[in-house]
Amino acid sequence: MPKFVSAHVIACMTRQDVARLLRRFKEEENAEVSNIRVLCDTLSGRMVCEWEARDRVTLVEWLKKCNVQLRGTGEWVMAVQYESVDDELVVPPRDHS
Repeated sequence: MPKFVSAHVIACMTRQDVARLLRRFKEEENAEVSNIRVLCDTLSGRMVCEWEARDRVTLVEWLKKCNVQLRGTGEWVMAVQYESVDDELVVPPRDHS
């Protein structure tokens, strides 16, 4: 599946809140969307997530279902066209199952 990265504002969320959100992500995963990892800084109120999803529309709708809205210009979803692996720029591998 294609990879995506998303950025979110998590103002006022504690570590425990983020842990609950991560559990919700894992519980809601399906054949069309899965969470790879979550990176966050609760002090600055920011979270970045890495995903595999069928497409951007599917991921955005799935996030809404998990109560994660994309609000304003500070929150976004980006398709990963290239990534670095061992200091080389490559096309991300895709699971063809």
